[in-house]
Amino acid sequence: MSTEADLSADELRGIPVYGLNDEQIGTIGDVVLTPQGNSDAIIVDVGGFLGLGAKPVAVGFENLTFSSDTNGQRYLFLNTARDQLETQPAYDPQTYEAERATQRMVITP
Repeated sequence: MSTEADLSADELRGIPVYGLNDEQIGTIGDVVLTPQGNSDAIIVDVGGFLGLGAKPVAVGFENLTFSSDTNGQRYLFLNTARDQLETQPAYDPQTYEAERATQRMVITP
């Protein structure tokens, strides 16, 4: 197990995201930083097909569980289902700071 502190934004991008029932629900598309340069949220690209038409959803860094398999492939597991992410407001970098409370989903362990 590794923590988000061990991973750079470049290492986080592209990591598969799994939810309840070990269903792949998306991939990490980006990382949102605070004005102080700390990680605030990851952007999970949900839905779409082969990356096209995916909806970006901001998920707070709190309570994230990163794992890796014996080959070193990293994964992120969220205690949520795909439909819960799909009903979240889409991440919008232009309005995120002002609308952080509604655009940022916090996952409970």
